[in-house]
Amino acid sequence: MVDFEGFYRGGELVEGMAHTGVPWDIGAPQPLVVAWEAAGRFRGHVLDAGCGTGGNALFLATRGHRVTGVDIAPTAIETARTRGDGVEWVVGDSASFTGQFDTVLASALFHCLPPSQRPGLMVSLRNAAVDGALLNLTSLAVEGGPFEVSAPELRTALEDAGWEITRFDSDSITVTGVEGLPTLPAWVVEATATSRDAGAATTP
Repeated sequence: MVDFEGFYRGGELVEGMAHTGVPWDIGAPQPLVVAWEAAGRFRGHVLDAGCGTGGNALFLATRGHRVTGVDIAPTAIETARTRGDGVEWVVGDSASFTGQFDTVLASALFHCLPPSQRPGLMVSLRNAAVDGALLNLTSLAVEGGPFEVSAPELRTALEDAGWEITRFDSDSITVTGVEGLPTLPAWVVEATATSRDAGAATTP
């Protein structure tokens, strides 16, 4: 697994790749997040899972949303706290929450985990959400390397965890410090948390 705390402190993200800054720290919210907010895809209490240095969470807070930003890297959270107010910052992961959030944002998070841990991430996000919660997710859609994610892998992880996919597209996310690449291809997913009682309701 990538050592994100070490990376935020100046270490390598991938062995042999020089540290030229944090690619996803673009000094602004991701354009896709801005579009989702304009479309009404955030409601109630919002979880920004893997919030990094807080660009998306702070944007949502300025738009009047109640936001909890969570990241496993203490340095990322320390940086986020210096950039603005109005967000509850937590060092940790989504597994520490149960049934609290009406919206979940997972921006460029899924691909950061090893393939064996990705299904568990989607389960943790579902457990953190209330029934009917909205999920807005982006993941790199690159071939090869440690961050490779296929469409079938992502779909299966979502559906098995209890997310009903309502949109699955390809688009791009904005990055910085990647020579010649201002954007990277990404999967874009919108989903809804299915009811935990759906199966029980049909049982005699």
